[in-house]
Amino acid sequence: MAGQSLTVSVERDRALVRLSGEHEAFSADKLARNLSALIAEGVPVTVDLRQATFIDSTVVGVLIASHRRAAAAGLDFILLLGSETGWPVRRLLEVTGLGTELDIVD
Repeated sequence: MAGQSLTVSVERDRALVRLSGEHEAFSADKLARNLSALIAEGVPVTVDLRQATFIDSTVVGVLIASHRRAAAAGLDFILLLGSETGWPVRRLLEVTGLGTELDIVD
C-alpha cells in the first residue's frame, strides 16, 4: 500500500479533513470516527481529496453516510477535488453517480 495520511484541522468554525495517498477499508474506520465526531459537534466539514490517489467503496460509503448525517443536522459537507486528485478517485465518484448526491468543488 502506498503512503497515506488523514489530517483534521478546524479553522473559522469549519473542519478540513485532508486525505492523501491511498485509502481503503483500513483507514475508513478512522475517517468515519473523525467525521462523526465533527458532525456531532455541529461543525461543517470539507473533505479535501486533492492529494488522494485512491479510495475504495468503503471510503465512499463513509462519505455518503457522513454527508447524510451532516445534511440532517443542517451542516455543509463538501468534497474538494483538484488537479492532483487521482484518476481512480474521480472515476469512482463518476461511476457511482455521487456527483449528483454529494457537494463537490473542483
